[in-house]
Amino acid sequence: MKKIKFILYSLAVVLTLLNFANVQSVNAQNILAGWAIEDITPEGPVSLQGQYYERISEYVQSPLMVTALAIESIDKGNREQAIMISVDVVGFNDGLQDSLRKKLEGKIPGFNLQKLFLNATHTHSSFDTGITSKDRKMLLDKLSKVAISAWESRQPAGISRELRYAVVGHNRRVEYANGSTEMYGSTDREDFIGLEGPEDSGVDMLFLWDKNKDLTGVVMNVACPAQVTEAKYYVSADYWSEVRKYLNKKFSREVHILPQISAAGDISPRDLPRGYKSNEPNMWDIPGIVEIGKRLAKAFDEAYPEARRNIENEVVFKHAVKNLNLPTRKYSKEEYNKALAIVKKIRSKEPADPDSPETAWNRFLKEIEDNEKIKDYGPWDNKLSDFGIVKKQEALVQQYEEQDQHPFCSVELHVLRLGDVAFATNPFELYMDYGFRIEGRSKAKQTFIVQLSSGDGEGYLPTQKAIEGDGYRGYSAMVNKVGPVGGQLLVDEIINIINSFWETKE
Repeated sequence: MKKIKFILYSLAVVLTLLNFANVQSVNAQNILAGWAIEDITPEGPVSLQGQYYERISEYVQSPLMVTALAIESIDKGNREQAIMISVDVVGFNDGLQDSLRKKLEGKIPGFNLQKLFLNATHTHSSFDTGITSKDRKMLLDKLSKVAISAWESRQPAGISRELRYAVVGHNRRVEYANGSTEMYGSTDREDFIGLEGPEDSGVDMLFLWDKNKDLTGVVMNVACPAQVTEAKYYVSADYWSEVRKYLNKKFSREVHILPQISAAGDISPRDLPRGYKSNEPNMWDIPGIVEIGKRLAKAFDEAYPEARRNIENEVVFKHAVKNLNLPTRKYSKEEYNKALAIVKKIRSKEPADPDSPETAWNRFLKEIEDNEKIKDYGPWDNKLSDFGIVKKQEALVQQYEEQDQHPFCSVELHVLRLGDVAFATNPFELYMDYGFRIEGRSKAKQTFIVQLSSGDGEGYLPTQKAIEGDGYRGYSAMVNKVGPVGGQLLVDEIINIINSFWETKE
């Protein structure tokens, strides 16, 4: 009798496992993937974006690129798709993504254009993407070309995922004992008490392979903007150019890299407390991008053999697009009055002649010019100058006066599941803590957060800690379209979508 019970129990276990395997196989899909890349380096001198002041490029240090990855499932009766495009620019303006979708109407048969999205690498050595930019048409033409080429080049593909570590980004918000915080603040002051937020050295990688197990490309996600060269006078793709060079040298065929920047609104490539006392390469110029390129190349090399051993050819692929209204950041009457008083005080000292060297703006420019001559490392501009202060305070005044007219900030989100990996986009310079909240609660084994993506850039999104305190709270946390309340709603919505993708449906 015991033997019969054991046999029946064993049979039930086997049937349960087979049923689970069947559920998984129903959801798993074969996929097609295609790549394309185009050079978007403008001809001649260009006005470089990313600073208050204008910088005209003197030469091209490295070409600017757009890279597209098109993915489609081929599971019968259950079609899914996406086109991801990474762009070597500081950000997107004036509805660039919508303009691209309009330009592509009728040119990619069978593709839902709402499932195309852009992300910026946030290099500060690139051109303006706005409607008045002389390079916008060129950019749209190249974006259209890579989207079409990537889609048309789809072939059966396998994927694998890996996580390695490389030191790329450091927190750039310096805290002082009086409750104030400065971006790139001095760390040799007696009242320096630490850095405001965390750092993340994770390098998330998604490898794509052809039917012969040859690598076709890799998505690489790093929590640091590509802004070593943020204040220089040349065109540059920053540290991603070094990773591209490395892959081109390593493989005898074209292997693509699609760069993504994770949550990194409070991060830069500079180790502020150590400064350059430890012989760190200059993280404001070319030696810095070379060093970071080497670190990421090493992470790739460590991951590559394992990735090749773990290729999956049938994976779950899902892609959700959602428009979300986030509450805008609200300012109090007290904050408004304080800002208004600062503005009036600074503006009252302005000379009548706007060309006078004594205006706040011209004194700001003169200080930059002097610093560039005598300082080896940046930043060369001073956000605590009269101009730096009044610019932010005037923005706060305007936002307060208009905040009742703009109760929400509408953003587009893309959330994807590809095997054990989740992708989640947002259009902000998202402080790193929000990224950790998403990663910690996500059911995915790896979660790729993609900031400055899926629409026009909506500015910094600071944490509650970043906006609290008695003193000056730093350039990036003073005036924002969306604050901590909206930030948490963003996290919650992304998590709801990601985790719904991992719900097993019997």
